Amino acid sequence: MKRAAAIAALFACFTLATTASADEDAPQEEMDPATLFRGANEALAQGRPNEAIAKLEALADRGVVDAVISFDRGLAYAARVRAGGEQPGDLGRAAHGFEETRELTRDPDLAKEAASALAVVRSEIARRRARAGDPVEIEHGLSLGRSIVELLPENAWAVIAAAMAFVLSIAIGVRHRVTSSRAKVAATTSGAIAGSLLLVTTVLAWASRDARHHLREGVVIAPSARLLDARHLAKDGTSPLPEGVRARILEESGGFSRIVVGNADGFLPSSAILPLAKR
Repeated sequence: MKRAAAIAALFACFTLATTASADEDAPQEEMDPATLFRGANEALAQGRPNEAIAKLEALADRGVVDAVISFDRGLAYAARVRAGGEQPGDLGRAAHGFEETRELTRDPDLAKEAASALAVVRSEIARRRARAGDPVEIEHGLSLGRSIVELLPENAWAVIAAAMAFVLSIAIGVRHRVTSSRAKVAATTSGAIAGSLLLVTTVLAWASRDARHHLREGVVIAPSARLLDARHLAKDGTSPLPEGVRARILEESGGFSRIVVGNADGFLPSSAILPLAKR
């Protein structure tokens, strides 16, 4: 009985100690996203970028995708650079936060702020590259086709295509019912225009949907990363990629990502490029 009581007492002490340790860790582990976000904003406002970064990255690790959080993350990394505590990749991660904000937001004011902040970050990257004697081109323009697709959202292209289909059906019906040659010409012309626009907007709606589902992009976060060939050796005659440049991700395997930046195609370690979240 004495031995049993001693074992029970020892077990109780161990349980209390474990519970106390868990209670100490619980506030940190059980923070909900709203608490983390408030804490990050407070830390950012009070000039504690490291704490803000930790909380915002914790939100990202939990799968929270939000334009405002991405914007604050960009601000936090930029603030750490400004405060003199810069770590390698901070400017690239700041650019990633602002690029992701532009990708996620539907608020034109937030998109404008993100674009302005991104311009400041890339100006600093360009200044450093110029000082090092590297090419300063950072932002590569979109192709003509991609620029046209992104003129309007996917749903807008679909709505226009549906409207053109309706106009085309009306034109066909009118042409078969009227007897006047002038009315037939008008219906035929309207149908031809509506049919052409239907074809174009359908293709654009499909391209926009395909980009949403299959296009993957990221931002290079490693300073002066070099493109690698298929054997994962540095390519000859290529300049180091600028930190913060946006790139298309074609595939990932074996810890490497195949990317396209402008007209250049090659591989980078997957840790050197951070994918952009999508809506």
